[in-house]
Amino acid sequence: MKRMLIGLAVIAVLAASVPATAALTTITSPPGTVCAGWNLLALPGIPVDPAPTSVFGSTAIDGCLYRWEAATQSLFIYDTWTPEMFGNMLLTDGYWLQTGADTTVSFTGLNDNNSMDVWVSLPKAGWALIGNPFNAEFTWANAKVVDGNVTISLQQAAKTEGWLNSQGFWWDSTTQSLNDFGIPDDWVPYETLLPWHGYWVQSYVDKIALILESS
Repeated sequence: MKRMLIGLAVIAVLAASVPATAALTTITSPPGTVCAGWNLLALPGIPVDPAPTSVFGSTAIDGCLYRWEAATQSLFIYDTWTPEMFGNMLLTDGYWLQTGADTTVSFTGLNDNNSMDVWVSLPKAGWALIGNPFNAEFTWANAKVVDGNVTISLQQAAKTEGWLNSQGFWWDSTTQSLNDFGIPDDWVPYETLLPWHGYWVQSYVDKIALILESS
């Protein structure tokens, strides 16, 4: 219940941040985004109805959809009988979904988050499963990190302050393989966050947040 209330509060704040003229639209995953097997997904918009059953429609999610709670370092699985334990689908979160066939995710929502900066909480040292909140690629090196007192670049936060690891992992659903991503100093093959994708990141201190600035 606590996560559900937090989720609703976040959605209300984000919805209040978008222009009054913002219009609802249908947000649909591109072909090849959700493939048979494992998928690490994120929403590039704020769903009007954030319930998982609404967002995923006819796609089977019972026992197949997972979320990671960074605050408790715990994995939760969606159960039709106790949906409140899983909570709502949130912008900036990543989700594991296992499907038996290629499918499409489509929901009604707002994607005006493309015109505003988005904060991603990293509440506890350890792993977090975040999502690209935009419907375009985001250059990871452009992220900023805040600890409540100062805001610094991701490069400084990782390489000088030691707040987090600038290198993380993402899952390519088309090849069913784990891949590295990071900043140029990490010498990794991927340096951007793709839309509709989730990413594992590791922090070393409590109570920091990423700031992803819209382009």
